[in-house]
Amino acid sequence: MDSNRLAFATFMLLLGYSSISSAVDDPLDDIPIVLSDNTLEQSPATSPVAISSIDREMIEASGARTIPDALRLIPGIVVGHSVNDFGDKPLLVVAYHGHSDQYSRQMNVLIDGRSIYDPLLGGVNWYNIPIAIDDIERIEVTRGPNASTYGSNSFQAVINIITRHASEDQGHFAKVNIGNHDIFDATYRYGGNSGDLDYRITLATVNDDGQDRADGNDANDDVSSGLIDYRLDYQINNRNQLTYQGSYGRTDQNAEQGLREPIKPERVIEDTNAHQYLRWDSTINTSQSFVVKYFFNYLDEQDEFTSRTIDMPPVDPFTFPVSLSYTSQRHNAEFTHFINPTKSIDLVWGLSAQLDKVDSDYYFLDTGGVKRNTYRLFANGIFELDSRNTIDIGALYEKSDGTDGDVSPRIAYLHHFNDMHTVRLGASQAVRTPFLFEQDGNVAFTGEATIGGTIPISLYELLYYPVNNLLTEKITTVELGYYGKYLQNRMLINARIFQDKLEDLIYAPEVPDPTGLDNVNGVAFVFDNLYKTSVQGLEAELDYRHDRSLRIVASGAILNIESEDEVRTGKSREYEESAPDHSFSLLAMKDFSSKYSASLGFYYVGDMAWMDANHNNTCEGTTPPPVSGCGYRNTRGVRKLDLRLVRNFKFGKENASLALNLQNLLGEYNDYDSAPSSQAPAVEQNLIAFLEFKLKMY
Repeated sequence: MDSNRLAFATFMLLLGYSSISSAVDDPLDDIPIVLSDNTLEQSPATSPVAISSIDREMIEASGARTIPDALRLIPGIVVGHSVNDFGDKPLLVVAYHGHSDQYSRQMNVLIDGRSIYDPLLGGVNWYNIPIAIDDIERIEVTRGPNASTYGSNSFQAVINIITRHASEDQGHFAKVNIGNHDIFDATYRYGGNSGDLDYRITLATVNDDGQDRADGNDANDDVSSGLIDYRLDYQINNRNQLTYQGSYGRTDQNAEQGLREPIKPERVIEDTNAHQYLRWDSTINTSQSFVVKYFFNYLDEQDEFTSRTIDMPPVDPFTFPVSLSYTSQRHNAEFTHFINPTKSIDLVWGLSAQLDKVDSDYYFLDTGGVKRNTYRLFANGIFELDSRNTIDIGALYEKSDGTDGDVSPRIAYLHHFNDMHTVRLGASQAVRTPFLFEQDGNVAFTGEATIGGTIPISLYELLYYPVNNLLTEKITTVELGYYGKYLQNRMLINARIFQDKLEDLIYAPEVPDPTGLDNVNGVAFVFDNLYKTSVQGLEAELDYRHDRSLRIVASGAILNIESEDEVRTGKSREYEESAPDHSFSLLAMKDFSSKYSASLGFYYVGDMAWMDANHNNTCEGTTPPPVSGCGYRNTRGVRKLDLRLVRNFKFGKENASLALNLQNLLGEYNDYDSAPSSQAPAVEQNLIAFLEFKLKMY
């Protein structure tokens, strides 16, 4: 191990792990942290899994314009801006412990417990989430599998974005960001109440010109989004509360012409999304309560164009119409019952039903669409053996159309030495059900052309074809955690050492055409369960409050990914390179007076390579692989420094602030692909500067 890595590892072992959130036991903050939806309410010290929380103060101090900007504060998470020389729309990408391309399929993402990952392709389009960042109360991240609570896709991590109760946002609120890169963001929110009904409505838009190419030219990746979001909280009586939420959003993204898929021209891709969410919380008595909820997600992506001219002698040059459009829907109904039969036992059980439906003539050539039903039954229990020892057990049974039923168990033992120090030993398993495109995707391009200007010919190029009955991906995790409080509860330290084993990982290699049709290329991509890996590491967080005017939070991770395949290939190496060996973040927040405050953020991500970035796959298919020349980490040691300076104003009952946000002060860097292709120069992140003005009127 080199001196830098040794120093970093020593620091991490001393630092340990601390809840990034304002802790429940912090004497400077008496607001308890409530763990994410469907779990029993617990403090970080009694949680059976590792959970990080980015609170409202941290979101604002980070200067984040998007949710991924704030997620850099979580250990083990990396954020990138995909280059997309495939001719697709550019994406913000968030991954935990690697194994990711531009679609992070192995994380579950929720808003107030409502799952929003894409049922077609997996992952989340972070540009297209119909939520204003100013409406977020906190972001909770479960680091590690937690399928016993959230179901399939709660595989490597779960991100739950928790919005503010309508009663917390009374009056008028407005915010405007203006800066370079054509940044123009605007938010307006109004909240009010009528008796026992609290409500709010938010309108917001986020716009910028995307990224710059390393050759000095702008990439054609402008982003423009707008949304309307609303929430009503109605207190029926002392025991019953109704919550209703809804949204409508539209995002336009420019896509560059395809270099790896040369039929795609420059164009604008239009996404329209909406959701409806209804939740009933009811307290039966002092020992029982239940939650009933239903939500509906809708996405309509419009992407239609005429192909670029195809020159394929002896066929005459030709074009053909292409529609990559699709619509997706998700309906989900869930019942959860909380029981507290004795002082030493807390139980929760529930069941849910979900329908995913996608319509697309492009992704499903033969059927034009696919739907899938998923049913879940889950239970969790906390058993307090005595004042110092607790066992937490949970399990979920899940059955989806086209797959066998899977059981995802979890168990954790916690020992509290005293009120200040706790250790946790836990083990859990989870599965990831194949997404609809992985299981049933059937994609081909067809076109009509001539030879010699007179002889008609039909051309057919098969891209993806469903052959295999895929298994669910599986993960098994074992971890040892520590939670401690120091300096009269002003400093929280927490650490976890873990090992993940991932099996039956899904990948689509190029194989001979399985259809036997007159395919131009004679090959196709076919998904199969081909790989398994092992991840070992240490994650740490620290949250220190000197007083109410100074707070420092830090996090870091050391990771090692190994492929366990008997035959090593270039893909095996790509898995191993898909996460940095070490990463680190630091956010310092200081209030100098009631008028002035500042924050400083530093982020480091070591060498890595995203799964769909260019690799030097000279070892593909060789046994054994060569010692060198087989893959390389093409994102090199990213260092990011951000500064935020704030001036606060007060005009009677109105509060206002003006903030200068400066990001990427250490210079240009690349966080996805330093050499996307010989035809496309790298995309770089460079200086971002914008002014933020906020006004709140009660």
